[in-house]
Amino acid sequence: MEEISRRNFLSTVINSLIGLWVIGAGILSSYAGLKYLWPTEKTAGSGGEKKPSFPLAELEEGSMKKVVIGGKPAGIIRLNGQVYALSLICTHLGCVVSWHPDEKRLICPCHGGMYDVTGTVLGGPPPRPLPSYEVKLSGDTVVIG
Repeated sequence: MEEISRRNFLSTVINSLIGLWVIGAGILSSYAGLKYLWPTEKTAGSGGEKKPSFPLAELEEGSMKKVVIGGKPAGIIRLNGQVYALSLICTHLGCVVSWHPDEKRLICPCHGGMYDVTGTVLGGPPPRPLPSYEVKLSGDTVVIG
Protein backbone atom coordinates (compact mmCIF):
# COMPACT_ATOMS: atom_id res chain seq x y z
CA MET A 1 0.00 0.00 0.00
CA GLU A 2 1.29 3.38 -0.98
CA GLU A 3 1.82 5.91 1.78
CA ILE A 4 0.13 9.27 1.42
CA SER A 5 2.21 12.26 2.33
CA ARG A 6 0.84 14.96 4.57
CA ARG A 7 1.10 17.44 1.67
CA ASN A 8 -0.92 15.18 -0.68
CA PHE A 9 -3.56 14.53 1.99
CA LEU A 10 -4.04 18.26 2.72
CA SER A 11 -4.09 19.07 -0.98
CA THR A 12 -6.80 16.46 -1.59
CA VAL A 13 -8.93 17.71 1.33
CA ILE A 14 -8.64 21.36 0.29
CA ASN A 15 -9.45 20.59 -3.34
CA SER A 16 -12.44 18.51 -2.27
CA LEU A 17 -13.78 21.34 -0.08
CA ILE A 18 -13.35 23.84 -2.92
CA GLY A 19 -15.16 21.46 -5.28
CA LEU A 20 -18.07 21.04 -2.84
CA TRP A 21 -18.31 24.83 -2.39
CA VAL A 22 -18.41 25.39 -6.17
CA ILE A 23 -21.10 22.72 -6.63
CA GLY A 24 -23.20 24.17 -3.77
CA ALA A 25 -22.89 27.73 -5.06
CA GLY A 26 -23.88 26.57 -8.54
CA ILE A 27 -26.98 24.78 -7.28
CA LEU A 28 -28.10 27.74 -5.15
CA SER A 29 -27.56 30.31 -7.91
CA SER A 30 -29.40 28.11 -10.44
CA TYR A 31 -32.37 27.81 -8.09
CA ALA A 32 -32.47 31.57 -7.47
CA GLY A 33 -32.14 32.24 -11.20
CA LEU A 34 -35.03 29.93 -12.06
CA LYS A 35 -37.24 31.54 -9.40
CA TYR A 36 -36.45 34.95 -10.90
CA LEU A 37 -37.16 33.88 -14.47
CA TRP A 38 -40.26 31.80 -13.72
CA PRO A 39 -41.88 33.11 -10.55
CA THR A 40 -44.55 30.93 -9.07
CA GLU A 41 -47.56 31.87 -7.03
CA LYS A 42 -45.52 31.69 -3.84
CA THR A 43 -42.74 33.96 -5.12
CA ALA A 44 -44.88 36.49 -6.99
CA GLY A 45 -45.36 38.74 -4.00
CA SER A 46 -47.72 39.36 -1.17
CA GLY A 47 -50.17 41.93 0.03
CA GLY A 48 -51.96 44.09 -2.45
CA GLU A 49 -55.42 45.54 -2.39
CA LYS A 50 -58.72 43.68 -2.25
CA LYS A 51 -60.31 46.03 -4.80
CA PRO A 52 -57.59 47.90 -6.69
CA SER A 53 -58.61 50.93 -8.72
CA PHE A 54 -56.79 53.21 -11.10
CA PRO A 55 -57.55 55.72 -13.87
CA LEU A 56 -58.47 54.09 -17.19
CA ALA A 57 -55.94 56.39 -18.89
CA GLU A 58 -53.13 54.37 -17.21
CA LEU A 59 -54.13 51.33 -19.27
CA GLU A 60 -53.30 51.73 -22.95
CA GLU A 61 -55.16 49.77 -25.61
CA GLY A 62 -53.56 46.32 -26.02
CA SER A 63 -51.54 46.55 -22.82
CA MET A 64 -51.70 44.86 -19.42
CA LYS A 65 -51.30 46.34 -15.95
CA LYS A 66 -50.20 44.03 -13.16
CA VAL A 67 -51.81 44.37 -9.75
CA VAL A 68 -51.83 42.24 -6.61
CA ILE A 69 -55.23 41.20 -5.31
CA GLY A 70 -55.28 39.44 -1.96
CA GLY A 71 -51.61 38.54 -2.29
CA LYS A 72 -51.99 37.00 -5.76
CA PRO A 73 -50.88 38.56 -9.05
CA ALA A 74 -53.58 39.65 -11.46
CA GLY A 75 -53.49 41.23 -14.88
CA ILE A 76 -55.81 43.96 -16.12
CA ILE A 77 -55.92 43.95 -19.92
CA ARG A 78 -57.50 46.53 -22.20
CA LEU A 79 -58.29 45.11 -25.61
CA ASN A 80 -60.76 46.24 -28.28
CA GLY A 81 -62.34 48.76 -25.90
CA GLN A 82 -63.01 46.13 -23.21
CA VAL A 83 -61.23 45.73 -19.87
CA TYR A 84 -60.53 42.22 -18.59
CA ALA A 85 -59.17 41.20 -15.18
CA LEU A 86 -57.62 37.77 -14.77
CA SER A 87 -55.55 35.87 -12.27
CA LEU A 88 -52.01 35.46 -13.58
CA ILE A 89 -51.55 32.09 -11.88
CA CYS A 90 -51.42 29.29 -14.45
CA THR A 91 -53.94 26.57 -13.60
CA HIS A 92 -51.43 23.88 -14.53
CA LEU A 93 -48.60 24.19 -11.97
CA GLY A 94 -49.00 27.70 -10.56
CA CYS A 95 -46.41 29.64 -12.57
CA VAL A 96 -47.10 33.31 -13.35
CA VAL A 97 -48.31 33.81 -16.93
CA SER A 98 -47.30 36.84 -18.97
CA TRP A 99 -49.15 38.95 -21.54
CA HIS A 100 -47.93 38.84 -25.14
CA PRO A 101 -49.63 41.80 -26.87
CA ASP A 102 -48.52 40.81 -30.38
CA GLU A 103 -50.26 37.44 -30.06
CA LYS A 104 -53.02 38.80 -27.79
CA ARG A 105 -52.46 35.84 -25.48
CA LEU A 106 -51.32 35.04 -21.98
CA ILE A 107 -48.55 32.44 -22.07
CA CYS A 108 -47.12 30.41 -19.20
CA PRO A 109 -43.31 30.37 -19.35
CA CYS A 110 -43.07 27.03 -17.53
CA HIS A 111 -44.89 24.65 -19.86
CA GLY A 112 -46.31 26.82 -22.66
CA GLY A 113 -49.93 26.97 -21.55
CA MET A 114 -51.84 29.60 -23.55
CA TYR A 115 -54.94 31.56 -22.62
CA ASP A 116 -56.98 34.17 -24.46
CA VAL A 117 -57.97 37.52 -22.98
CA THR A 118 -61.02 35.98 -21.28
CA GLY A 119 -58.88 33.29 -19.62
CA THR A 120 -60.03 30.46 -21.90
CA VAL A 121 -57.38 27.77 -22.49
CA LEU A 122 -56.10 27.91 -26.09
CA GLY A 123 -53.43 25.23 -25.80
CA GLY A 124 -50.93 23.45 -23.64
CA PRO A 125 -51.42 21.49 -20.44
CA PRO A 126 -53.63 23.83 -18.31
CA PRO A 127 -56.70 21.88 -17.15
CA ARG A 128 -59.03 24.87 -16.71
CA PRO A 129 -59.38 28.58 -17.57
CA LEU A 130 -57.77 31.40 -15.63
CA PRO A 131 -60.05 32.76 -12.90
CA SER A 132 -61.41 36.22 -13.70
CA TYR A 133 -62.32 39.20 -11.55
CA GLU A 134 -65.26 41.55 -11.89
CA VAL A 135 -64.39 44.82 -13.65
CA LYS A 136 -66.37 48.00 -13.00
CA LEU A 137 -65.90 51.31 -14.79
CA SER A 138 -66.83 54.21 -12.55
CA GLY A 139 -66.42 57.27 -14.73
CA ASP A 140 -62.79 57.17 -15.82
CA THR A 141 -61.76 54.86 -13.00
CA VAL A 142 -61.35 51.09 -13.28
CA VAL A 143 -62.31 49.15 -10.14
CA ILE A 144 -61.43 45.46 -9.91
CA GLY A 145 -63.16 42.95 -7.66
